[in-house]
Amino acid sequence: MKQHYRKWFSIFLCMVLMMVMLPKSSFANTPFDVRAKAAILIDVKTGKILYHKNADQSLPIASMSKMMTQYIVLEQIKTGKLSWDDVYKAKTIDQALSTKAGLSNIPLYEGEEYTLKELYDSMMIVSANASSRALGEMAGKTDQQFVQMMNDKAKQLKLSRSHFVNTSGLNNQDIHPYEVQGTKPNDENHMSAKDLALLAYHLTKEFPKELAVETIEKKAFYVTDSQVIEMINTNEMLPGGKYSYEGILGMKTGRNEAAGYGFTAHAKRGDRELISVVIGAENKEGKPSSKARFMETKKLLDYGFKQWECKPVQPADYLLAKEQKPAVKDGKKEKVSLDATGSSCVMTPKAADQAIKGKLHLNEERLVAPIKKGQKLGTMELTGPNEQYLTPDLKKQATIDLIAGESVEKENWAILLWKSIF
Repeated sequence: MKQHYRKWFSIFLCMVLMMVMLPKSSFANTPFDVRAKAAILIDVKTGKILYHKNADQSLPIASMSKMMTQYIVLEQIKTGKLSWDDVYKAKTIDQALSTKAGLSNIPLYEGEEYTLKELYDSMMIVSANASSRALGEMAGKTDQQFVQMMNDKAKQLKLSRSHFVNTSGLNNQDIHPYEVQGTKPNDENHMSAKDLALLAYHLTKEFPKELAVETIEKKAFYVTDSQVIEMINTNEMLPGGKYSYEGILGMKTGRNEAAGYGFTAHAKRGDRELISVVIGAENKEGKPSSKARFMETKKLLDYGFKQWECKPVQPADYLLAKEQKPAVKDGKKEKVSLDATGSSCVMTPKAADQAIKGKLHLNEERLVAPIKKGQKLGTMELTGPNEQYLTPDLKKQATIDLIAGESVEKENWAILLWKSIF
């Protein structure tokens, strides 16, 4: 009998040890889990990742892929290849796609003319699929060429887990027989949550004014001179929406059978700016839900705004004691204290129990007297589980300049000579 109990006690002990030894998430202090296939939250100012879940997994993302169509069109407007006033005459394919039941659309009738601005607004406000295709043709001349441009741009922006087969994000089966030549019958666009966040980051940095359309809740679209449709924004977190959220600015919803319900959000409060991505949101019962994508987005944004702060940098908080005062050559003082510039701050979770450490990079040539207070002496790279960024370049930019916290005069030449001899 005792052996029987010993056996079960041993099994129990092993299970406890396994649980203790399991690798912890790099965001172990996050007080929640996002109910979605994948999610990510980033700080726009730095590109720092504040939360992630399956963020590198390439998944169907439905109409959120229109953000790539948006990016390329805005880029071409910026370079003068396109203009907001350019006119597009709708074709047979546009009417067929835009009047197909069950798809997000604004009808585009064959032979009718629409400006690029009208098509752009309808794509961003109500996720109009035919408008997206028309914009792709304006920018790339043919569907096939524009899809190639989308994939080329993904490589250029280092969206390594993204692949596009059409401009809209629909499954090819839904747009048959108008799928792009060379793509498969059931193909659809794939991106990772991290790639979507990086694309959104580029949009907010490069085209801040052009994103204002995403805050429009209602707008009229003239299908013909006599037929007008009121477009109602698919983003229900805007002030007039069901799930309004303070500071929401955009960006794009997405939904189809493979992707489920997704939302890429952009919000700002004061000087804090965040981007979140949710792919395949689910409700408490584990079912796909339109409401869930906004509730899970709210959860992410609340976490970023309420649980993270930008703390002023004090080198002493991150460096070992022996690193805090590096040696000075030829100075009246043997060492110099280090400080950070007044504008330096680091995004830190308020309830962090995982210490951030500093990796010191000093310029030895500058550690020679005389040294003036405020003179740059090197940099400090922060390391730790929470120090993750969208790209290596953004992480590199996050290094903190270290300056002299005091002046150090050069020693008298006679004393220097004496020291050199003895």
